[in-house]
Amino acid sequence: MHSVKKDAAILLTIGGILSFFIFGLFDSLKGSTLSALLKELDFDYSLGGTIVMGQYAGYLVASLLSGRLVDRFGHKTALIFAGICMITGVTGYAASSALPLLFVFAFFIGMGLGTLELSASHMITIYYPENKGRYLNILTAVAGIGSILSPVLVSALFHRGFSWRRVYDSGLVILLPVTVYFVLLKYPSTKGCTPAGASARQKYRKSTPLLFRKDFLLLYLANFLYMAAEMGISTWIVAFYMYDGMYTPADGAKFLSLFYLGMTSGRIVGSIFVDKLGRCSSVLFASAGAAACILSGALGPSMLRILPAVSGVFCSIIFPTDTAIISGFPKGDSGQIQGIYFACGGLGGMWGPWIMGKISDYLGVKWSMGFGGIFLAGVFFTLLFLKKNSSGKTIAPE
Repeated sequence: MHSVKKDAAILLTIGGILSFFIFGLFDSLKGSTLSALLKELDFDYSLGGTIVMGQYAGYLVASLLSGRLVDRFGHKTALIFAGICMITGVTGYAASSALPLLFVFAFFIGMGLGTLELSASHMITIYYPENKGRYLNILTAVAGIGSILSPVLVSALFHRGFSWRRVYDSGLVILLPVTVYFVLLKYPSTKGCTPAGASARQKYRKSTPLLFRKDFLLLYLANFLYMAAEMGISTWIVAFYMYDGMYTPADGAKFLSLFYLGMTSGRIVGSIFVDKLGRCSSVLFASAGAAACILSGALGPSMLRILPAVSGVFCSIIFPTDTAIISGFPKGDSGQIQGIYFACGGLGGMWGPWIMGKISDYLGVKWSMGFGGIFLAGVFFTLLFLKKNSSGKTIAPE
């Protein structure tokens, strides 16, 4: 465990749990409310994709900067920064109607979400290096709980006559006290604390080209493709279930909740076997299953339409298990590697929903959903190539 005091590790780990809960709650909120926003403001799917791109542009910037923020000022400072970004973004987003303002405040939300996710993941790989595959899956299951609750709460608020704006405003009920918790943490910084294996990582950082060796590039690509798929699916799944008039926005929110219920349950179960079965093998199985569900449910007969909603069971372990794979060099976590890895995920989160929105405008939303399955198939083939060609010198995929 990190040389910081044990009590500090516990308090910061609680902060990590709260971070991932907020991440899940607000990350799925965009999908639950986007259709209502587009209807109120008379925007098409492409403009909706542009708004979502703003959120993931913020995520991308946070991925590039928050690792350095943690290294220099500690986890507490990063978490406070994330809370301020979230409060600013949510408040401004709920009050805006113009596309540029929606984009800007979505950017702030993305900055907050990206900082929360990277900071919490960094804590786990530092404090619990021996079982990081298990604990990262458990931590992201906490995000899944937030993602399940979000559409359920949105559906209930819509039934009570709340607008999408008031739904976002209600998120301040949890954002404000959690940010206060971050401020009141007894241990203000982990600065000066040295994790085991730091000397090896310092040597590694002097050799920047290693950041771009084939093994890492493949994992960067896998994260780009996965985040493009997950964010695209979660953004447009409500519209997918509404496209032929069979379901209402409230019904669509329930399907989104089902998607995240599968994500959460899959991560809880996956935390038991990913380290034993092999991390790369687990991701191969999961990405193949997810791609099959999305493609058959979106493009197959109507009796299979439920499958995109249940694909979360397969999607669940892909991101945390890939994170465990890439954080294994050398002898633990590397902030630079994780920063680039998360940044690639941010790029996927930016472009995935936008690309799928464009496809929705030109070909229809069911073909857009099918494209999410193509992204997931790309994850499968990327990891298959990694497994067959990994040298084993820097990464042990299994």
